[in-house]
Amino acid sequence: MSNSSAHIDQSSPSQYLERTLTLSRQSDLLADLIRITFPADTPTKLSVQELAYQLDALRNDAQGIAQESCADLLRVSAGLGSVLRLLDYDSDEVEDSHGLHCLLTPLKQQLDAALNRVQGLL
Repeated sequence: MSNSSAHIDQSSPSQYLERTLTLSRQSDLLADLIRITFPADTPTKLSVQELAYQLDALRNDAQGIAQESCADLLRVSAGLGSVLRLLDYDSDEVEDSHGLHCLLTPLKQQLDAALNRVQGLL
């Protein structure tokens, strides 16, 4: 274990969780684990290596799914943004447009914030 990962971090739990959940950080830790077990000259080291490779494959799958989902959410956000712009143009003529705009704007903001958090993990 490297010295940087052995000390206790003094940052807030949410910052620590966000930083440690990044998929790139997981990849680095798995690479360290695999490197530590070379050469695989015992059954235990071989088992640890096999588990690390399986975890890395799962991480790759999760990253791919997250990236595809982010792309889908970006399209939804863009579509919602277009609807909001159309409502802005029609707001002078239809009073209902204002109410609909007020309902959709916070939803778009929540969607964008959630998307940014997920993208931060990639």
